[in-house]
Amino acid sequence: VLENETELRLLNFENNAISRIRHLDGLHNLIFLDLYNNQISAIEGLEAVPSIRVLMLGRNKIRKIGGLDNCKQLDVLDLHANRLTGC
Repeated sequence: VLENETELRLLNFENNAISRIRHLDGLHNLIFLDLYNNQISAIEGLEAVPSIRVLMLGRNKIRKIGGLDNCKQLDVLDLHANRLTGC
């Protein structure tokens, strides 16, 4: 859990065993989140970071795209090497 990091803009948690996106509350200035090569199966928990502009989720276990409604500033979304299927 990240506390008192209100000015944090870049966060890199690639190559871990993270299975869920959570505990981002209070990171209102976060613009870059790198969760490449983890165990994430769903895009969730991003309502806490409406300023996110770059979201790196390549090499996870994501099956469908969703949970991005609050990400109005999102410019880059990397989902390569996931488990996405056709619409």
